[in-house]
Amino acid sequence: MKKLILLTACLMLGLMVFAQGVDFQHLTLDEALAKAKAEKKLVFVDCYTTWCGPCKMMTTKIFPMKEAGDFFNPRFVCVKFDMEQGEGVELKKKWNVRAYPSFFIIRPDGTIQHKIVGGGELEPFIERVEKGLNEKTSLLYLDQQYEKGKMNKKQLLVYKEVLDDAYDQKKAEEVKKELMAQLTEKDKLKKDFWPIFEDRDCVVGSADFDLILDNLSTFEKNIGKERLDEYLFNAYSRALTPYVSGNKKQQQSAVALADLRQQIEKLNISKKDNLLETCALAELVEKGDVEKLLSDLEKSVETLSADDFFNKVMAFSAMEEKVSKADYSRMAALGEKMLANPNMGEMKAFLEYYLDTWKMKAHVGVYFEDLTFEQALAKAAKLRKQIFIDCYTSWCGPCKYMTNTIFPQEEVGDFMNPKFICVKYDMEKGEGPELAEKFGIRAYPTFVILNADGSMRHKFVGGGEADYFMERVEEAADDDKAFGLLDAKYAEGVRDKDFLVKYIKGLESVYSSDMGKVAAELYQQLSDEEKVSKEYWFLFRNEDLSPMGSEPYQYLLANREKFVQNNTKEAVESRLVSGYQRKLNMILYGRDEKTTAADLDQMKKEISALKLGNEKSLLAQLNIVKAYLSKNPNQLLIVCEREANNISLQEFPLMLVANAKKTATPLQLNRWKKLCQKLLTNCPDKEMASKFEVYINSLFE
Repeated sequence: MKKLILLTACLMLGLMVFAQGVDFQHLTLDEALAKAKAEKKLVFVDCYTTWCGPCKMMTTKIFPMKEAGDFFNPRFVCVKFDMEQGEGVELKKKWNVRAYPSFFIIRPDGTIQHKIVGGGELEPFIERVEKGLNEKTSLLYLDQQYEKGKMNKKQLLVYKEVLDDAYDQKKAEEVKKELMAQLTEKDKLKKDFWPIFEDRDCVVGSADFDLILDNLSTFEKNIGKERLDEYLFNAYSRALTPYVSGNKKQQQSAVALADLRQQIEKLNISKKDNLLETCALAELVEKGDVEKLLSDLEKSVETLSADDFFNKVMAFSAMEEKVSKADYSRMAALGEKMLANPNMGEMKAFLEYYLDTWKMKAHVGVYFEDLTFEQALAKAAKLRKQIFIDCYTSWCGPCKYMTNTIFPQEEVGDFMNPKFICVKYDMEKGEGPELAEKFGIRAYPTFVILNADGSMRHKFVGGGEADYFMERVEEAADDDKAFGLLDAKYAEGVRDKDFLVKYIKGLESVYSSDMGKVAAELYQQLSDEEKVSKEYWFLFRNEDLSPMGSEPYQYLLANREKFVQNNTKEAVESRLVSGYQRKLNMILYGRDEKTTAADLDQMKKEISALKLGNEKSLLAQLNIVKAYLSKNPNQLLIVCEREANNISLQEFPLMLVANAKKTATPLQLNRWKKLCQKLLTNCPDKEMASKFEVYINSLFE
């Protein structure tokens, strides 16, 4: 037992010896307050969120440092709360936390003694915390003294700094006005009041900054040349930034670029040459001299620091309106060289982003990237861009047309590239089949647009010319047309008529197998008056929505005259004819092996009963299909010859000629030729006949 106790004690001592960093304890606020009271300490609270970058920096880099632990652990009971979870949600409201990270120093009785917003390097951060530890410089004490009206000029200055630290900008501005009203010019020259010049309001061109320029020797004596030089360098760097970045709005309220150069030339500071180089860069932006910027970069890229390079990147971006694709190509080449520079450090991630953008903008046509689907998703999430996917096959003619003719067009690329991460996958290779199943791809080409989180925004089928293609892409921005959005709403249970109309049309556009099921849902909601109206004719017009034998189709037959009144006779008859034609074509193309000659006889009776305007042509097609089912080549030829006067060229199934050619005798082949010639002669549209003639001639070569 003694050995066990000794071992435990050694382990605890070892943990104490080797423990480093701030000891954040898993306690509720009440538990932390009670422990602080027992240990005669204060409570230090870190208020953070999971998405906050500075919060992560403090957690991973600053608080784990031994020096941080040496300072915080003896003085505080340290706890941390996520402001979006658990107890943190209530504390956020109670303490009015508006920015992250926020830190509080709290007395054991729950009184807030001090507040700090924002992190930073350890040493200056500890200095800010020490103000909160010192009662006379804590926020609580200074608040109380200010309310009593018992503050001198130095206390007002400290109070303003503490308010700045607490992110109470409104109160800080109020205190600053009171302080400035009390300060004389002689006061401002003193070292004690130098912090007022480090305020964000003291910018080049302001009265206070002019005071510094008029008294440089005095300030150099009071605060030291090194500190003054650094201050002037930073002030002029900030003043030049709007000119380098091309920020017209900030330039309007700033000192003119020529005046900035004159002031800088009069300075005697260590980094004067750096400022003059920045001036020269700003002057290039003002002139829009992209060529000079790129030439200078190409000469110096091997020796540039990361900071200098990104200054030039800022200038390049500012001249974007004058940058050509060739310029972007040159910039991309320079970026590749800088990327190889081992001194890029944390700037490397920024450069990779810019480099990708330059390559994209240098590209003529749509910039398809060679990424796996997972890589595309990761990149989209990082850049918060949508993904455009070209789903194609190697044998698809329209796919090839889009690849060879539409996507290489500069206009299409300039439209697509800024909006999307563009990728393309062969649906029959690699990860293509899995993606085809995932996105329900049933025709080619299909184009899919995904949101940055990978959810589907839009999907559409078929190519076309550039303007039409871009119009289809723009549908993704329309909530009434974006297929993915409609699909999600349907899955959520939305079933009102207006929505179902939009959804069915979306399903039609992508040849979805679900369109019939959804159409049936809409049909059941319609009144008799709505069913025969023009508004809902689309339900009956499309054979996929109301196939032969279905309830909607039977309703169409039973109410044919009402449909004619609200639409046109031609439209209704065309729909009825197309249904039979589709059935006959399915037999010819081997997609219907169940229909028999007896079924066709029954179909013939149905057609005759309908008394359609082109009944003769439809019956001719039916007779040809019936002869085809007989599997007697000569009988088929005889029927085709007999029906040639009753059927149009475009309605005649020329695939029968292609099939017959394989086994036909020379005499039969000659009869087929004469039959085709007769069809061409009977065709009233000579332009169409000419096009068919080319195909027919190829059949007999």
